[in-house]
Amino acid sequence: MNLLKQITDKELFGIDGHNYEEPYKAARAVLLDDNNLVAVLYLKKLNFYTLPGGGIDVGETMQQALAREMQEETGCYIDIVCELGIIEENSLIYNWSGASSCFIAKTKGEKGLLHLTQEEIDQETQVHWYNIHEALEIIINQNISARDEREAGIVKFIQKRDIVLLNEAIKMLKT
Repeated sequence: MNLLKQITDKELFGIDGHNYEEPYKAARAVLLDDNNLVAVLYLKKLNFYTLPGGGIDVGETMQQALAREMQEETGCYIDIVCELGIIEENSLIYNWSGASSCFIAKTKGEKGLLHLTQEEIDQETQVHWYNIHEALEIIINQNISARDEREAGIVKFIQKRDIVLLNEAIKMLKT
C-alpha cells in the first residue's frame, strides 16, 4: 500500500521531534451505504466526529480488521471497493505513533446494530450518515479547542488523518 501522508508534530504544531516506538496499526474506511452516504462516528461525550476504524488484532489481516471494525462501529457488513493507502501519524509530544491502512468500502446488506467497546459506549458513540462533502465539512469545522491540551493535540492528529482520508476518497470517487 502506498503512503498517503505522514502527519507529524512539525506539521501540526511547528515542533520537531519523532517517536521511535512501533506504530499502532489500524484499518479505516470511508464507508458508503447504498445512497452513497458516508458513515461518520459521533462521540457525544467528547462532541467529536471521526471516521470508523480501529486496531488490527494479532492474527488479523488489514481486511479482516476493517470488516470487524466496520461491523462493530457501524453495524454494517462490507465489501472493500479499493485501497487508498497508509496514513502515518507520529508525535513525540503526545508519545504516539500510528499507521492506518485506509480503504473505501460499501455496505453489504442491511445496517444492523452497533457492537461497541465499553469505552465507545461510555463516549456515547453513534453512527451518522452524510454525503461525503458534508462529512468532510463536519470534520474540518468541528470545535476541538474546548479540551485539555493533551486531548486537543491528539484530536488534531485524528482530524487531520480523517481530512486526508476523505479528500483521497473524493479524488478516487470523483465526486
